[in-house]
Formats: sequence, structure tokens, C-alpha cells
Amino acid sequence: MLFNRTHFYYLCFMSKINLVGQKDLIKELGLKSSSGRLAHSYLITGPLGSGKLSLAIKFAEKILCAKHNEEDLSFIGCQQRVNSLSHPDLHFVYPVNTNTRVKSKATSKHFTKEWRESVIKNPYLNLSQWLDKIEIANKQGNISVNEAEDINKIMSLKSYEGGSKVMIIWMAEKMNTECANKLLKLIEEPSPKTVFILLTENQSSILPTIKSRCQNISTNPLEKKEVAEALIKDCGIDSETANKIANQCGGNYSLALEVLNSESNIVDFENLFIDWVRLAFKVKTSKQAVGELITWGDNISKLPKELQKQFFSFSLGLFRKSILSNYKSKVYSGTFSDQGFKFEKFSPFIHDNNIIELYEEINKAIYEMNRNGSPKIIITDLSLKLTRLIHQKPSVIDG
Repeated sequence: MLFNRTHFYYLCFMSKINLVGQKDLIKELGLKSSSGRLAHSYLITGPLGSGKLSLAIKFAEKILCAKHNEEDLSFIGCQQRVNSLSHPDLHFVYPVNTNTRVKSKATSKHFTKEWRESVIKNPYLNLSQWLDKIEIANKQGNISVNEAEDINKIMSLKSYEGGSKVMIIWMAEKMNTECANKLLKLIEEPSPKTVFILLTENQSSILPTIKSRCQNISTNPLEKKEVAEALIKDCGIDSETANKIANQCGGNYSLALEVLNSESNIVDFENLFIDWVRLAFKVKTSKQAVGELITWGDNISKLPKELQKQFFSFSLGLFRKSILSNYKSKVYSGTFSDQGFKFEKFSPFIHDNNIIELYEEINKAIYEMNRNGSPKIIITDLSLKLTRLIHQKPSVIDG
């Protein structure tokens, strides 16, 4: 079905900060804020696209607007200021770096305008989208010791509206060691009525002493149904398209929005996988297939990076089901849309003598993508390795 992606993308973000799913969590956080027994620091962890930033803003809204009667206009005004990220007691820290405008000692305060524009447009933005927005070329975003000094100044002042002050630190794993150590002191000896909310996709990168002083909150990947319903409601797309996008993006709403805004067609992971393994088999008997496999890799490398990683995770799942089916485990009862591809005939080619290396090579490729390696080189290398691995004979044949 053809549709105007730009039109739907525009519809999707011309609204207040939205939160997909996580109903139990937001209810729990509402009870924390209304009880008056707030902790001074929280660590929200979870995978990309699960809504950590939206959840943190909704939590901040409940904290900052708690003193207003919900039936008063002052409450609505408070909500509006939070949703527009203009509430004077709501502060943000995020990874930055120098660019053509900010020549040295870059901190979040230099990019406030860009941050508000980006988050109001898409509270599910990812790090690469943010770094593109602030035009820092190929530099890495980070949260430096200069940022810690600004945090200290902000959080030591009295709140503008007489209540609490909230500091949301997005991508907290990007703090360097000096910044983390200074933040630790602030968390250990916080000023009155201050709340820190740290957000991370990689909890292991957070200083253990910081983690031990934060209340931990975990977001789960969204249900596919939740992703589809949000795309229909917030973006105005039809249910068929929404379900196709939700199926390929799993519980990652950030990726779903990226796919919606992508110039590429909605990707069918099953057919991509079938083409990939068929070409890998074909290479043994046809030199031309090598070129076809490289072309296949070129096409994959043009997809959004998160979609590339999602596809290889999907492939890992099918390889796992293949090895299990060889041990008479009924882990795959479905059929492929391509009727010519028979899973029961393919699965014996995944066995004890190649499954471990397949896992290692695919996980290595995903890791290198996360490190901003060239997708074209990574995918081509992985595809050529697949041609070797898929032709290996099992060392043990079960009867």
C-alpha cells in the first residue's frame, strides 16, 4: 500500500509528549510522587525504543505538578510547561560535543533549543538522530566534567516555583569518569527537594556507586500490539501498515518511527533471510552468486542501522530454531510466505559444527554496527563467512 510517509510522520509528532505502553510503571511512579516519599535519585534502564525518556518526562510532570489541584487551571498550565520542556524546574543533560558554533567546553546548555525541538518532535529519538541534529560530524557525544559543574550550580539553587527540581540525564552511560564522580557526590549529599532521573540502555556502564544510590526502574520492550496501536493512533496510518511495521520492529517504538519515516519499503525479514541463505548456498556452484550476495549486502546496508541489527537478531532466532529442531524440539510450527522455502529441509544445515561460530559472527557484526563501523563492509564480511559456515558438515549426526 502506498502512502505519504512525510504526511504521517508530521502527524505523528505534532502532539504533546507521548508514552507508549508502560501503564503499570507510570501508575507506580504516580503513587511515588503523590505519596511524598520520593527518592533523590532514580535509574531508569531498558532497551532502545521502550520509552525511557517519555516515562521520565511523565514522572517529572507528576512530581512538578503535584502541588496543583488537578481541577485548577494552574495544573493544566504546569502540564503544558512540562510537555513543552519549558518548566523552569525541569532540567536536562544529554551527550554533546563541539561543532562549528560551539568551539570548546560544550555542555547541554549550548543546545537547549535543539533539544526541545528534537524531543517535542520525537521523544523516542535515538542517539545518532540527536548527534545528527546538533551537527557534530563524526565525533562521539559525551557528558563531560564541565556538565557536572553546571549540574551542581543548577541543583544547588532554590526552585522557581517553590516545589521540587528535577534533573533528567539522558544516556547517562555517556558520562566520563570525572563527571560520574562529581555526580556521585551530588547524589550522596543532595540539596533539598531535588530529584535526579538517570536514563540508560547500558546499566553496566554506570558507576556501581551511583547505581547503588539510585532506585532502579526497568522498562520492558513494548508488545507488538502496543506499537501498532500507537502508530495508528498517533501517526494516523492504517492497521495493515502499522502491524507490518510493528512485526519487524518488535518492541522498539523508536525503530518503528524510523521505519515509518524511511524512504525504503517496509522490510519483510523472512524474505530477506531466505534470499540471504539461498545466495550463500548458491555460491558453491556459481561465481555469479558472489556478486549477487554483495549486492544483497549493499541493499541491507542502506536500511536504518537499527533495522539492520533487528534483521540479524531475527536471523539468529531462526538459526536457533533450526538447531533445536534437529533435536526434535518443535520450536517452529509456522510456514514461510515463500512456499518454496521448507524450514524442515533447511534446518539440518545448522548444526553442532557451525551454530557457535554463526552466533559469534552475527553478534560480532551487531557489536561493530554499534561501534559505528561501515555497515557495507560488516555485512559483506558476514555474508561471505555465512557461505563457508553453511556448507560445513556436522561433526555428529544424531539418529
